[in-house]
Amino acid sequence: MNTIWQNLPVILDGLRLTIQYSIVAIILMVIIGLIAALMRLSKSAVLRWIATAYVEIFRSTPLLVQLFFIVLGLPAILPVNQWFGQLTYPILAAAVTLGLNEGAYVTEIIRAGILGVDRGQKEAAASIAMTNFQTMRYIVLPQAFKRMIPPLVNQAAQTIKDTSLLAPVGIIELVYKGEVVISATFASFSIWGLIAVLYFIIIFAVSKCASYLERRLQVDKR
Repeated sequence: MNTIWQNLPVILDGLRLTIQYSIVAIILMVIIGLIAALMRLSKSAVLRWIATAYVEIFRSTPLLVQLFFIVLGLPAILPVNQWFGQLTYPILAAAVTLGLNEGAYVTEIIRAGILGVDRGQKEAAASIAMTNFQTMRYIVLPQAFKRMIPPLVNQAAQTIKDTSLLAPVGIIELVYKGEVVISATFASFSIWGLIAVLYFIIIFAVSKCASYLERRLQVDKR
């Protein structure tokens, strides 16, 4: 117990970094997912092909491999460390890679939500001379968002858990800090137990917020 209290500030600092990376990745995954979903629904075959290729590539390869490739592999062939800074690039690349990976799954969530909106409402919007952009913004997306809340929250929770894969590529976060403490104290059971509890608290809180939003927005689960 003393080991936990003595090293709690180090672990909490890792938790802070994990939360920061999670927030950035969740914002990126929603933005990327929305853009890719609209591209997949576009009338342009080129846009559909690009979006489909993106989704298939990032969903069909492990996140850890993507992190190794982008964070550690790209600097071997491109001067990215000079462009962004040797300390900044790994963090930036890790956050973007995480956002791209999770965004591939969000793309399908958003696309399914948009396709789930009754076609008659789109036709009604067209009948009153609303443009495709106006129809999507004011009619389709607000309704689709309600249906998307549960799967989006599940993906957000997955994103928080996936930040643990940043440690193997040298990004300092909760798991990385835990490994540092364990290497100094050898208290693996108590430290890993503490880390598991912290992850549980964060994801449980996210799930409760999602339940609150579902009740407020009266999400139809049928």
